[in-house]
Amino acid sequence: MEKSGHDRKRRPGGKKSIRASSAARKGHTMGELFRSEPMQLVQLFVQIEAAHDTVDQLGQLGLVQFKDLNPEVSPFQRNFVNEVKRCDEMERKLNFFGEQIEKELKEIQIERKSEEELSLVTLSEVNGDNRITNQMDELENQFDEIERELTQVNQNQEQLTRNYNELVELQNMLKKDSVFFSENTNQNFDDRREEVRGLLSESEASRSVKLGFLTGVILRERLPNFERILWRSTRGNLYLKHDPISTRIKDPHTGEEVDKDVFIVFYQGERIQTKIKKICETFGANVYPCPSDPKERKDLLHQINQRLDDLKAVLSQTSKHRRSTLMDIGRRYGTWREKVVKEKAIFDTMNKFNYDNGRKCLIAEGWCPKTSTERIVNAMRNATETSGALVPSILSVIQSREEPPTSFKTNKFTSGFQGIVDAYGIARYGEVNPAVFDIITFPFLFAVMFGDIGHGLIMLLLAVYFVINEKSLGKTKLNEMIKTIFDGRYLLLMMGLFSLYTGLIYNETFAVPITLSGLQGFDQESCHSQGVCQQKVNSVYPFGVDPTWFGAENALMFSNSLKMKMSIIFGVVQMSVGIVLSLFNAMHFRKPLDIWCEFVPQMIFLQAIFGWLVFLILFKWCHYYEDPSQAPFILNALIKMFLSPGVVDDTNRFFDGQLGLQWFLIFLAFVSVPWMLVAKPMILRQRHNESLLANPHHGDDEEESNGHGGDDHGHGGEFDFGEIFIHQIIHTIEFVLGCVSNTASYLRLWALSLAHSQLSEVFWARLFMLTFGIGNDTANRGASVVAIFIGWSIWAGVTMGVLMVMESLSSFLHALRLHWVEFQNKFFKGDGKAFTPFSYEKLLSPDEM
Repeated sequence: MEKSGHDRKRRPGGKKSIRASSAARKGHTMGELFRSEPMQLVQLFVQIEAAHDTVDQLGQLGLVQFKDLNPEVSPFQRNFVNEVKRCDEMERKLNFFGEQIEKELKEIQIERKSEEELSLVTLSEVNGDNRITNQMDELENQFDEIERELTQVNQNQEQLTRNYNELVELQNMLKKDSVFFSENTNQNFDDRREEVRGLLSESEASRSVKLGFLTGVILRERLPNFERILWRSTRGNLYLKHDPISTRIKDPHTGEEVDKDVFIVFYQGERIQTKIKKICETFGANVYPCPSDPKERKDLLHQINQRLDDLKAVLSQTSKHRRSTLMDIGRRYGTWREKVVKEKAIFDTMNKFNYDNGRKCLIAEGWCPKTSTERIVNAMRNATETSGALVPSILSVIQSREEPPTSFKTNKFTSGFQGIVDAYGIARYGEVNPAVFDIITFPFLFAVMFGDIGHGLIMLLLAVYFVINEKSLGKTKLNEMIKTIFDGRYLLLMMGLFSLYTGLIYNETFAVPITLSGLQGFDQESCHSQGVCQQKVNSVYPFGVDPTWFGAENALMFSNSLKMKMSIIFGVVQMSVGIVLSLFNAMHFRKPLDIWCEFVPQMIFLQAIFGWLVFLILFKWCHYYEDPSQAPFILNALIKMFLSPGVVDDTNRFFDGQLGLQWFLIFLAFVSVPWMLVAKPMILRQRHNESLLANPHHGDDEEESNGHGGDDHGHGGEFDFGEIFIHQIIHTIEFVLGCVSNTASYLRLWALSLAHSQLSEVFWARLFMLTFGIGNDTANRGASVVAIFIGWSIWAGVTMGVLMVMESLSSFLHALRLHWVEFQNKFFKGDGKAFTPFSYEKLLSPDEM
């Protein structure tokens, strides 16, 4: 095998590497979630004697993502393929044991080991060079012995069960046959023969002919077809009688409980007998011998009863032995499973290493956090001492231009939000992590669409239940849907809290407002006497929407205006934050060109148009107009700003000097587009030409054209101005058109909030409140109570099914879209590689096991 890492530039390992990592840890003040952990590529030199224990120790740490240094080598040609095959075979046997346990002992839970016990699971107790092989041999022999024993017990039990079921069929058949023959005796068999006279021809009837019979058991559902085929194949030369078995019996071949019938066929001739036997075989009928003599039948039935009692006792003992064996296996199954899974993972990982013939050691490479170097070195030192290797393992940090994997330290609260981002794409190494902002913005935007005190409280209570019982529920095997909700319990908690908050702002509880008496901003007497509510002087409802609006004729108009403008404000603010985060990325990656040629013109363009729109909304909210019809229209002002840039009508005038400010904003917006389009490609071209003049042989090595200074094109390839310019055109068009479409997309906040509110109101008024008008008089009070209960039940069911399930899912998906597209496309590339370290914790998780 080839050696790896010798041609790379390496920094000295050991203590120097540890000191460097400590310094990096102290200097890392941006937060563990805002950007990826600082990663480094390390090279390990491990003696063969210590390799197994080293990988085991690193698996317990879960801090190293090993690289495959033998990608061109087939899995069947690697160093430890035989050990992997042995583990696969042991895993197959464990699966067999597990299937048997699941069939027989469904109530037995396979025991899980504690963290302290898990440290003893690996094969590392015996001293000596061959301890791993010896223990694998011992474990493999133990599995072989158990498999042979289980297979033998299963075969014996299967055969005994088949014999028992056959005897049960024979027992029922003999009882029924005794009835058949008893009926024939009571009615005089000679008279009965007249019924089967059609079996014989006239010449045969004159002679003394003895009838034969065949008896057996058949599935009841097959009996009609069986009888029809018999009749046709023998042309009616038979007599068939059948009787159902009163209880369900087990089929000897399948072991399933089925309904069966006993049948007896009278026939004449060996040819017909042969036909009947073949038809019985075809229909799966079990044919048994039956003596014609009553005494012989009675003796046979007595023998069968004795054999059934004996078989029942033997089966009981066999079943107890099998159950005892499986219970013993079940107690050790968890430990065995974890042991085999660990061993297989260790040898799979060791197959990624290179073998150095000169040093007689294994060489490994992998990514790890810079702050974890000391812990990894200590683990390697412990592994060397445990294995008894004479030469210590060495760790050295190596330089590489390969992009490191991305790793964010999350906990049970932040992991759900990180999962939302990772579902879209893994952040580039060093890129700003959107999950930091999603923790607040995602549940908030969801709540804008789902705002209701009652609905938010239900969601909050469900989340609180999951959080309080997270330990017990985490150990329980939940179905897929419930598990998905449980995994996102903290996300659900935040969504419930924010829905409760926005419900207070909207002043809606199941579409019913909460009224704080005497605090309304409108005169209630004028509402009742004049039909028009007069606003009180210097009086505003203290929090949220004034309840007086509910039930007013213009309530929907007011709600639409409020929520539509709020949606625009939230959208522009979130998109502006996204552009600011692109500035942080450019500063982190040291790309000044991206700052001046992308961030600055993008921010100018967005604020010149949509920032101006937000300003007009806030300006109009802050100013009182005595005659609302004379108030300027925001939409008309924005449209005419571009269609009639030199004119500001009185109907669109907000303040003096508006025309000059609009001219300036239009100028900035139009200048920013060619700025985004042309500046960056031209500067890159100029730098490329200057590089060619300075060093003609290395013209394609400049930083800006190899993907580090440009925007994701080049990546070390030859400079192509046409490709860069086309890419910039696409990027500019996407941003300019995206500003319009993304802003419009935020109107979904208004649309879904309106739909949620209207549905809540309809359900409340039409399903629940209507029932209060039924049977108001005293005589019909009972009917009124029943009607109210029925109405409440329907309302509660529809609320849970439509609003709490369908509407919440719809709001969740729309909030997801706003974050993935409208927010993250301003700064997030999402084309990184996730950090997937070799870790027992993930390997032995219930989902993986």
